[in-house]
Amino acid sequence: MEWQKQPIEETDSIILRQATLEDYEMRVRLSVSAFGLDEKDARAMESKVFEDNTEMLMIDVNDETVGKIRVSREEGQPWIYGFSILPEHQGKRRGRKVLRRVIQEQGSTGYSIYLEVETKNDHALGLYKSVGFKVVHVQDYYRYQRV
Repeated sequence: MEWQKQPIEETDSIILRQATLEDYEMRVRLSVSAFGLDEKDARAMESKVFEDNTEMLMIDVNDETVGKIRVSREEGQPWIYGFSILPEHQGKRRGRKVLRRVIQEQGSTGYSIYLEVETKNDHALGLYKSVGFKVVHVQDYYRYQRV
């Protein structure tokens, strides 16, 4: 999906901060609850070290960590991946505020902003469209099976 430029509301009460080693357990919890990974796979995924062009950000609201979002720059273009909010904090417009904050910060680069989302995730698709993202490319992912 690609963000279509439009005015963005100010976003207060949302803090985006660099993830630290102390955030590891929360990142695992978020990967399990948001993406349906089993704990072993979530731990392996969250143990990855990202390249210098990637920021793993934690989302804090009222001094509580409620989510995470990863922003990578590929040839200057910002890409959003792995965005998740704890289930008990969803439906409170926090996801919109986070996306608006990321758009504000990344939009200053002059590049288009992209994100990747599972095409069957209607809830996420609705959220992304509500802040101005538009589907520009669809790719089917599949799992290899041994026969």
